[in-house]
Amino acid sequence: MFGDQYSDLCRAIDHYCERTSPDLDAELVNAFTNAAFLLGACLAWRMQGRQPHSAASPLIQVLIVAMAVVGLGSFLFHTVGTRWAEWGDVIPILVFMLLYLWFVLSYLFHWPTAWKIAALAVFFVATFLLEARVPGDVLWGGALFIPTILTFIAIGVTLKHRGHPAANAMLGAIAVFFCAFAARSSDMPVCAAFPLGTHFLWHLLNATLLYLLIRLAILKVPASVIPKAQAQAI
Repeated sequence: MFGDQYSDLCRAIDHYCERTSPDLDAELVNAFTNAAFLLGACLAWRMQGRQPHSAASPLIQVLIVAMAVVGLGSFLFHTVGTRWAEWGDVIPILVFMLLYLWFVLSYLFHWPTAWKIAALAVFFVATFLLEARVPGDVLWGGALFIPTILTFIAIGVTLKHRGHPAANAMLGAIAVFFCAFAARSSDMPVCAAFPLGTHFLWHLLNATLLYLLIRLAILKVPASVIPKAQAQAI
């Protein structure tokens, strides 16, 4: 009955080379490589525990939890393989990127609150419209990442121009993002020659990317944003 009332949400999604049937185990490699997100989140949590003095600690902890949820949401999608499960994959990624953009604008750029809210609203609307309106066969469902790519290029270039200590780490993370996106976009084109596809590399590289971004947040928050009382105690 649910499927009859919400037929579009229950529609099967087959974007990836590995999936050859609607079965739950049709994408075993794509599904279980999401464990990389959980591993990255655990490593980031341990690192954060050794750096508790950062003013950004509460937000970083939320980012770490969001990273784990990204992995769980992607696992759900690559097992269930329906439209509603795809949103369970997309939404956690979007939430992570919004949270991280807030971190960047707060702790690296020091923007006022009104500007940050406006920037996040523009980013959200652009990403949501691309996900909702661009056909799934365009970049194999990767059109929603275009605002993220452009935003992080702008962030990396700006940090480098300012000589910010986080610039090189951010540019390195962007390079990983390009590799991850290339793996995601290459999945179907290589399918005939490599039936497993390359989407699993997207998971491994994307997990690496999120870990690097959180690592940057832990290690590169300027000392000037640490409360004076804590800074004196360090």
